Amino acid sequence: MDRTFQVFTIAKNTGTHADVFAAAGLADLLTSLPNASGIRLADNGVSFEIQLSKPLSNDDLRRIPQVPGYPFLKTNENLTVPAGAIDPVDYKAEKAKADRRKQALAQKGKKGEKTVDSETQQLMQQEQLREDWRLLQVLNTLQGDETSNKVHETIARRKPEQFNKEVNSALEAFSNERSSGLDWAVSTVQLFTPIAAKGYSRLKPDSTDRNDKTKEQWADPLVEWLKYRGYFRVACPFFQGPKAEHVRLLCPIPHDISFRALELVARKLRNTGVYGGPPKMDALAVLKLAELLVRHSEEYHDHDAEVFPGLSLTGKSPAETISGVMVTNYQSLGNAKAVSAMSIIALPGWFPIVSKRDTELWLATLDEHQRVIRGLQDDHSDEIGLLVTYRRFLEKRGEVGTWALVEFMEHYGPFLIRVREQKRKVRSFRTDYFRRIVMGTAPKLMEVLNNLGFQAVAAAVRKSTVNAQAQKAMGRSDYREIRYDLLHDLRRKRSLPGVTPLIETVSDFISKYNVENARRREMRKSAPRNVTTDEFSAFTALLESYGASTVGALLCAYGSCREPHDEDAAEPSETDPASGATNIGNTITGQGGK
Repeated sequence: MDRTFQVFTIAKNTGTHADVFAAAGLADLLTSLPNASGIRLADNGVSFEIQLSKPLSNDDLRRIPQVPGYPFLKTNENLTVPAGAIDPVDYKAEKAKADRRKQALAQKGKKGEKTVDSETQQLMQQEQLREDWRLLQVLNTLQGDETSNKVHETIARRKPEQFNKEVNSALEAFSNERSSGLDWAVSTVQLFTPIAAKGYSRLKPDSTDRNDKTKEQWADPLVEWLKYRGYFRVACPFFQGPKAEHVRLLCPIPHDISFRALELVARKLRNTGVYGGPPKMDALAVLKLAELLVRHSEEYHDHDAEVFPGLSLTGKSPAETISGVMVTNYQSLGNAKAVSAMSIIALPGWFPIVSKRDTELWLATLDEHQRVIRGLQDDHSDEIGLLVTYRRFLEKRGEVGTWALVEFMEHYGPFLIRVREQKRKVRSFRTDYFRRIVMGTAPKLMEVLNNLGFQAVAAAVRKSTVNAQAQKAMGRSDYREIRYDLLHDLRRKRSLPGVTPLIETVSDFISKYNVENARRREMRKSAPRNVTTDEFSAFTALLESYGASTVGALLCAYGSCREPHDEDAAEPSETDPASGATNIGNTITGQGGK
């Protein structure tokens, strides 16, 4: 009796992007079957499940097309493209095309021209690069093409009957959690297995022989083939460094999403404006990924946006479709690259989407956070610290994540005032967006934010710091006195034992604030209302209940935000002036070559 197959599993054996590649590769392989439909990827904790809307039979599995599922990469003249190879790519020809595009754009840049003329546009159209060009660059740079080409050639040279028999038998064994039994030649490389390295099972390797093959016994040819297919579907690699010498590979982690939607969102992310050093790139990528999920969902998509099939967000946050991003950094060592860091960044799960209003809040909040991150320059040491702190916020969830955001905003407020004095264009946070994040992730803190005394004191802090400085930056002559050290003092005093140091600082500030308001009214200048005795008493009671550390941190964060009706001093540029080399490397620079 023939078996039926409706759920396949890929165990998280490595805990790296290799597992995601294999899961996406298997989904891609099953998608090629005529009777396969509604394929989804789900994370059950210990493995990834590839779920089909209806079961497949053994007869269905025998109909898998005899195609590798990815291009054959010809990297030099001595490499022969095998007969029957699918989509062969001449790497040197593509690289020459990329170099010509880069040179044309560089010439325009030297002339100081910001727009591309018709001649350059025509050249760029003639030299149109493949959509998967950067994937091919990284495949070559990280030396993964040799093993992927071997499997490509093996599939191309197999007789159809033999291929169908081998793959059908391999899939059936795989579904029973056994080795596939395929006898295809494969090699383990760090692009597809980041944890692969010499000395993987011993404290010290016996030799440094580069031809050591003992680790190949751990490689299952079926799984390796699936990784190669999955790499071209979900990998999002970017070049980094002044000479684009490093590779940072980002890989979305499916939580519960259709394979088609996962493939489309990864493609969009590869082609989006993600740039900067490691913390900046990671933050922008995760925020952009969440935005893409909202903009292209079936229920809440933009009217002019493509709908990603099977991407449903009703009652969910983006984190419930894609849980996060695996980040693997390949550091250049001169003539080779090696894995130097691996991490996982969580996708935002701030609050569920249950209405169109929630969608608008998500998009506005994500846009605000992206603008804040773009405004930070990662060639300045203090701003790198801010980017690292923000990245820590994205690595966490729930109340722990909220406090990581508060920590970032505590430091961002004083930074905002300082750099605007230098005529820098940087974005401030808005109170309503911050409140919505807190409401969704740490609702018990809303009692602090909703307290009338806290709101009055926070408004006074805001009027005397970021709001006053924004008025000055916009050239207004009637701005009030800017208290440059106030946010620093609040942060310092809230960390001291007891509530008295913070109360004394706030009390002294409020008395001066009310006096200045009175003086401005006497001079017939605009002035907000004073902080009342009842409001200050409510604030001190709040301190007694929650402690100086909690209330003081929220005061620094919330007090440095702007109200929705307040004008912002400036908008950050959409592109980072220091990111040119990286952006060029990520789009048109030829890398490596053999």
